[in-house]
Amino acid sequence: MTAHVADSAPDDVLRHHLAAAVQAAGLSDAEPEDISVGGSARKRARLDPRAGSRLATVALVQEDDVLRWVYDPPPASARRRARRAGAPVDDQDTIHGFQFLEVPPNEVVAKLQELDLSMTPARGLRVWTDGQPGPLTRTTLKGRILLLVHGTFSRGDMYFEELGATPGGRKFLASCAAKYDAVLTFDHPTLAMSSWINALDLARAMAGCAGPIDVICHSSGGLAVSWWLYQARPPVERVVFVGSPLEGTSIAAPANLKRALDLLGNLARAIGTMGNAAATAVPMLAFAGGLMKVLGGVLSLGGNSMLLDAGLAIVPGLAAQSRVGNNFELERLFAEDWGTRYQLHAILSNYEPSVSPGPWWKFWTHFREMPGRALDWGADVIFSGPNDLVVDTPSMVRLGNVSVAKARQLAFDGDDAVHHCAYFRQPRTFDFLKSVLKV
Repeated sequence: MTAHVADSAPDDVLRHHLAAAVQAAGLSDAEPEDISVGGSARKRARLDPRAGSRLATVALVQEDDVLRWVYDPPPASARRRARRAGAPVDDQDTIHGFQFLEVPPNEVVAKLQELDLSMTPARGLRVWTDGQPGPLTRTTLKGRILLLVHGTFSRGDMYFEELGATPGGRKFLASCAAKYDAVLTFDHPTLAMSSWINALDLARAMAGCAGPIDVICHSSGGLAVSWWLYQARPPVERVVFVGSPLEGTSIAAPANLKRALDLLGNLARAIGTMGNAAATAVPMLAFAGGLMKVLGGVLSLGGNSMLLDAGLAIVPGLAAQSRVGNNFELERLFAEDWGTRYQLHAILSNYEPSVSPGPWWKFWTHFREMPGRALDWGADVIFSGPNDLVVDTPSMVRLGNVSVAKARQLAFDGDDAVHHCAYFRQPRTFDFLKSVLKV
């Protein structure tokens, strides 16, 4: 292990963001007051202050330049400790951790709903004026509408936080306000519900809109919009998919789930050193830490594929975007070539940091298959091809047999490539959106 990682500035920032994420999502619990320690447990307590505790622990720790989530069941549990080979976590290697009561199987769905609510407290349609949200009125759905749909571990506010952070983004928002009769966001849960259920809610909310409607959707929001287009046939003219896993993402494949959460922890540290980091890093850490709290016991078992499949299946929002051959939802979504009915556009990226902005970017080589890499790293591979650190690039433009035409794509590549959470800070994005939406 690499000692003293907590002394570096990026990890100070990460520790601050993770503490904020734990608090915002309500991930930590207090020790139950009725706990009793007696007999052999009292003897163990002299050697281990946690002996007899009912609290499990999740910590983000450093191992060989890579951050990993570590799950430790309560000392009072009869199960073997989840830490590999029973080795304790060195405090010098721990970025931050939190303790909680283990989630029993019959409460998993409720805990996922709580996590969803902490990340996306507003639900349904909201109308935005001068960067501020408000409720719908009787006339909101009249006229030309711009609809913005967020992705996993996000909320509609993201568009205005990101676009509002740059002069070009603010100018784009002003142009949209001038053209459209209403600018709306659709806020929806991204864990406890599948994309097609969110699409049903979206269809119900937009039922009174005669259009025309233009749509911008980011990440898994693109799947919710796709199901809406397929099921409801709304009066939509243009759709811009931004980093959307239309054919799924490798990060949501069952065998990759634990490594995917590790990847998000590393990505949060990397982007945490950039501008306006909290708006992205805190939700990302709440998402990863929250899933470790709910599924840590299953994920710590490693190679038991049956349990991994079951663990992912109880998180419908992730199962819906799993890039595997037997994703029955995606098979049915693209069984028809409905995409030809709409003007489809896509913004995509193949991100590969050519010059590392800091040593914390070394983690990336552990999660992507690289030519000539050591074979014993193979278990850490998530992506085997182009991606934006969260979604496989080829998946961003294909809807079954239909592909977004090259002329309707904005591709970030090479030195211009951006990661999954940075699309709405790019001047090329603003120019592309203005051209597509004719604002």
